[in-house]
Amino acid sequence: MHIKQSTVRSILTVARREKKRLNLDSDALAVLTALINLLAQETIARTCQTAANTGDRHVTRDHLKRIIAQIMLDFAV
Repeated sequence: MHIKQSTVRSILTVARREKKRLNLDSDALAVLTALINLLAQETIARTCQTAANTGDRHVTRDHLKRIIAQIMLDFAV
């Protein structure tokens, strides 16, 4: 899984609810994109591990719910 910088920029623009161009340094965008990709990969890995630990062969929303609080704490700044 890989999220592109253009996707991150679009999400930030929509989140601002303004039509103005987002002034974001290219280095800051690169770091933010890398962090988002890391967060997504870690979330997927932990969710899959949770499913495996419970003996399930399919990942469900319930597996994600079990790890989301931990993910938020681990990535808190």
